[in-house]
Amino acid sequence: MADPTDPAEPIAIAPSQSLRVEPQRPDAKPASALQSLLPHLLRLLRREPAAAITIGYLLVAMAGIFYNERYYAKFGIPVLTLSQIGDFLVAGIQQPTALLLVLSTVPLCWVFDFFNARSRRKHIAKLGRLRQRADLSAWQRLRLRFLEWRVREQWYTQLGYVAVVVGYGWMFVTLYADYRADRVRRGEAAEVRVWLEGDAGGLQPAQGQSWTYLGAISNYVFVYDRAGARSVILPLDNIQRIEPVKSEASPGSGPLVVPIP
Repeated sequence: MADPTDPAEPIAIAPSQSLRVEPQRPDAKPASALQSLLPHLLRLLRREPAAAITIGYLLVAMAGIFYNERYYAKFGIPVLTLSQIGDFLVAGIQQPTALLLVLSTVPLCWVFDFFNARSRRKHIAKLGRLRQRADLSAWQRLRLRFLEWRVREQWYTQLGYVAVVVGYGWMFVTLYADYRADRVRRGEAAEVRVWLEGDAGGLQPAQGQSWTYLGAISNYVFVYDRAGARSVILPLDNIQRIEPVKSEASPGSGPLVVPIP
């Protein structure tokens, strides 16, 4: 009788005890591309909690920079050329809609992922039916390869999410900047009077005595003459004072606040 402890004797392994490594099926991955990303994202946030604040702030700042470029371009003002580094950092904070844009991107991604996951589940079901068939035509074999690639690979879907976010942000900011510019041209914006250094009479537009206030950055203030359809860039050091004009449509309202850096 063979001694099982003898190293010279081979040891038989029962079939039930054999170590079989099943190849991972491509449809074993989550149907949701976001679910496949969440573990990596959560690990990153656990390791670097400040990364969430940094990424969110960068997105808000980028939205604000693009808004400024689009908005001031409507009035022929090269705001990016005149801006400093500090203006880029606070561009998003000065526009609350930039924060709204970033927050609305999250549910947009979830909606996009919902439809993508449903489509992927349908592809998995079709892939299973094709695998069960033995007599496949040339077109069905091509379809089978495409479905296997579609189910296995998710990088292009994740890349599509990035394209959706960028496209949505561009459309959101463009529409809002155009809306604000149209309001200025219709006269639905703050009006101000401007006095420069050594100018007792004040800076006069083509008609009337007030300017439409467009905005300001670190070293410049931008005003617009609706009657003459011209924009004026005023160096901040040359401005003596800016006085808001009270709206005649609401005489009981308080004075308009004109922010100057």
